[in-house]
Amino acid sequence: MTGSYVKRLLTRYHFWLVRLSKLRSRQGLYEFLEREYAAIPRGASVLAVGAGGEVNQLLARFSSANELDVISIDIDPARGPEIVGDVCKLPLLANAFDVVVLSEVLEHLHSPAEGLRDLHGTLKHGGRLILTVPFILPMHDRPHDYFRFTVNGLELLLSDFREVDISARDSYFEAIDVLWVRLLQADRRAARFLAFFVVPIVFFLKRPITLLLTRCCATDAMTTGYVVTAVK
Repeated sequence: MTGSYVKRLLTRYHFWLVRLSKLRSRQGLYEFLEREYAAIPRGASVLAVGAGGEVNQLLARFSSANELDVISIDIDPARGPEIVGDVCKLPLLANAFDVVVLSEVLEHLHSPAEGLRDLHGTLKHGGRLILTVPFILPMHDRPHDYFRFTVNGLELLLSDFREVDISARDSYFEAIDVLWVRLLQADRRAARFLAFFVVPIVFFLKRPITLLLTRCCATDAMTTGYVVTAVK
């Protein structure tokens, strides 16, 4: 077995581990987004806060199918947004959008209350906010990872909205598993090396135990994150 073959094998193994880790760490996220994107009326105007990534690829698919008018805003021009800027500082048109999508972004806003207040203003009356946020999740996109939000914190931040619905993405014990699989994205080589062995165990050996514990010891004290809808 040559060194190049082993390297290709390890690269492929790492690729599939990363794919598996995303399935677990974003459990409940894409299902929620698909359901909400599918419910957006044909031809609606949508403001996507944050550009690039799988979240916006999914939105683009629904945009193409339902002729949505999507405008994205991001502070990083490399992500290819229509508007480059800080959503907490840019003046946004009042009553301009039917839907605002804020998925896995709120924790990166330096002033989340101010940002949500401005996004509330840019929604039309009866407009809908589609929001997802992490709760128990390692730091990412440093140094611009500022906050984590509880249910009570989200309710406070969304007090200007009505019909606020907040749901956990996964269970207490599933959130613990997510912490293990996220080792693949750690900044230490030893942690990433450990993940090579731990991730398959979490997925294939520990999974039945996690599901059993979730059923026997249900608690809402911890989750990987929350999915939220709210109406102006």
